[in-house]
Amino acid sequence: MVAQGTYLLVGAGFSRHEEPYLLLQKNGVLQFFSPLGERLSLTFDTRQRFCTGWHNLEDGSNHPCPDTSRLDDKYDQCASCQQKTGFNPAFYNATSVSPQQEKRNSEPHILYLAHFGPKTTKVGISHAARGRTRLLEQGARSALILETFPTAHIARSYEARIAALPGIAETLQLRRKIDLFGHPYQQSAGEQALKAAQRQAEAALGVTFDSAELHHLDAQFFPSKSIQLADAYDTSSHARISGTVTGMFGSFLFTDQEGEPLFIPIKKYTGFPVLLSYKFHPLELPARQVSLL
Repeated sequence: MVAQGTYLLVGAGFSRHEEPYLLLQKNGVLQFFSPLGERLSLTFDTRQRFCTGWHNLEDGSNHPCPDTSRLDDKYDQCASCQQKTGFNPAFYNATSVSPQQEKRNSEPHILYLAHFGPKTTKVGISHAARGRTRLLEQGARSALILETFPTAHIARSYEARIAALPGIAETLQLRRKIDLFGHPYQQSAGEQALKAAQRQAEAALGVTFDSAELHHLDAQFFPSKSIQLADAYDTSSHARISGTVTGMFGSFLFTDQEGEPLFIPIKKYTGFPVLLSYKFHPLELPARQVSLL
C-alpha cells in the first residue's frame, strides 16, 4: 500500500492487466497505486501545475521531469519531456515524426470500432501490445477489434477511410461521453450497432474483417458492483473525492460515499499535487442532479 502523504499525480489509466491505477511521484520516486477497493480521500492542490515527466516508448518506463518544470494549466508536459517521449498520436498530420514515433509506427497496430451509447460509434487504432487498454481508457462500453495490421501506417489508412463514413466518428469529446452517462447501456444494442458499422465499413472498403473480435467492457470498469452512472455526483468543484473506490470508467475515478456514487475526471488533475489519505472525508453534496452536465 502506498503511504499517506502529498504526491504529484503524474498519470492515471489501466494497466496491461486491465486494472485501474494512479501513478504518483514523490521526491523523484514513482509509485504505481491500485486504488480499487481502497477507502480513501484524494485532495488536489490546483494552484500550480508541474510537468508529469517523460515516457520511454521503447520499454514502457516512466521518468520524472529532471527540471521539475512549472507549467501553464493547459499543459502537463514540458517541451523537453515531450521531446524525450517523442509520441504524437496524430502522427499522420505531422510534417515530421520523432525516431521513437517512427519505431512505434513500424510495430503492429489494431483497428477497432468502439461503441459508447446510442448513435455513438467511433473508429480508432492502437498499438497492439496495449491490448484493450486504449479502449478502457476511452470508456468504450463495447468494441469490435476488426484486425491487427503490421504497422500503424496501414492501420491508419483503414481508419481514415472508415472515419469518412456517415455515423462513424474519429474523435469523441468528453462532453459527449458524460452526456451518455444518463442513458442506460444495453450490450445487445451495442453489439448490433457495432456489427452494422462493420458491415458498412466492409461494403465501402471492399474488404471482409473475418477475424473481428467482440468485447464488452463494463465488467472491467466496475468489477465488484454495478454503478448507475446517471446517479453519480461530479466532485470537481471540491477538487477532492472521498469514499471507497468502486472503479474507473474511462478517465473518471468513482467512489462510494455511504451509498452515494461520486466521480472525478482524474486525468484533469495530472500534474497537480494530491494529498492521499486513508481517512474518509464526507463531501457536502448538492440536491440530486438530473444531468451530469
